[in-house]
Amino acid sequence: MMEDEYKDEYKIEACHVSKAFKMYDTPMDKLKEALSLSDKDRHTVFYAVSDLSFRVKKGQILGIMGRNGSGKSTLLKMIAGIYEPTSGTIKVSGRISSLLELGMGFNMEYTGIENIFFYGTLMGIPKSRMEEKLQAVVDFAEIGDYVYQPVKTYSSGMFARLAFSCAVHVEPDILIVDEILSVGDMRFQAKCFRKFKEFKEAGATILYVGHDVSVMRSFCDTAMWIDQGRLVDLGDPVFVSAEYTEYMHVEDFAEFTGYRLKNKEIQKTEKKKKDPKKQSSKIDGSRFPDSIAHWGMFPGLVQSVKMCDQKGDSKRVFSPDETMRIELDFLIGKEIDAQYLSAAFAVKNSEGIDLIVKTTFDENIRFYGSKRWQVSFEFVPRLANGDYYLVIALENRREIPITYYEYIEGACYFKSYTLGNIFGIYDVDTVIKYKAD
Repeated sequence: MMEDEYKDEYKIEACHVSKAFKMYDTPMDKLKEALSLSDKDRHTVFYAVSDLSFRVKKGQILGIMGRNGSGKSTLLKMIAGIYEPTSGTIKVSGRISSLLELGMGFNMEYTGIENIFFYGTLMGIPKSRMEEKLQAVVDFAEIGDYVYQPVKTYSSGMFARLAFSCAVHVEPDILIVDEILSVGDMRFQAKCFRKFKEFKEAGATILYVGHDVSVMRSFCDTAMWIDQGRLVDLGDPVFVSAEYTEYMHVEDFAEFTGYRLKNKEIQKTEKKKKDPKKQSSKIDGSRFPDSIAHWGMFPGLVQSVKMCDQKGDSKRVFSPDETMRIELDFLIGKEIDAQYLSAAFAVKNSEGIDLIVKTTFDENIRFYGSKRWQVSFEFVPRLANGDYYLVIALENRREIPITYYEYIEGACYFKSYTLGNIFGIYDVDTVIKYKAD
């Protein structure tokens, strides 16, 4: 590959990037350190990002996930040029338009119209060019006559609309979005994602930060998970988001106080409680060796999962109008309250989106008086041609949010095939009536 082609292929390259901040107990400590003639430090050093390396190709959508305080926004601000790395390098090729936080790049005293031109100036767009784009920016924002009012009077949703419209109409090579769309309504979010797709088709690169796993799986080409400023995983959005979901759930379990991050450079192990009854069981990987993720408070309760037809014969290819049966065999331990136990399944597509979900708890089924149970779910899938997989879960429905005794993503895999036409994902039974006048 020629040097120019390589440069054009990767729009962002981060190499061993770290960002440190000085932390002071009080503002007076900062002043004393600045005025002191000695070398005495009155601060501690906090690394928001540590030794992070990755590359993003032209036209790629990278989803970045991590809990609050993990270093996501700091990383994006370094890419946008707001922060300088403490160490390491970041190479960016092309014009960046960023939506990192409400208010950035806007003057709160200016009207919406004035801020459109102000934003264009910051992005290096001539006023004559912004005048050509003005109507398109106003039309996309859909804030009506408020565009002539000072933006300090806007609601957060109106501000987000105008900010996003400005960001996508300055012809960026790289668009950075940090959860700002969460303040918009459903219709506006749909418009934004359509615009993202147009950007991708035009060869633009997008960095998207969010907590919605379904969006990450359906929208992003690659996902990156960072925790405490370090890279945990980078790769397929379905697998990375599955690991992230597992991590976020086990962090909430009082019974589970240890978790090993899956990274060769990071081995973070906390001490487990001494009470063996409160420690997570070892997963029997031989039962579900092809699972994407397998975790829970008491993994090992699920003994078997069978996907079969109505006669009970195992199958992996179904037609949309064929009855599918899912047979689940599981144990109930003494530590489980049967009153709130729910057996559940979900059918997901290759992007990890829930298509069919059913739970015993919501059907008022309870499991009393026995340690071992068999449950079967029987239904007609009516799915379009494609690849799908099965999630099996034993849920604790005592409280909201739901916690999991065992969660198996990828317990079984199957295909749906038909010679007929199903234009959506799911072909619902429909009664069509018609008559001629």
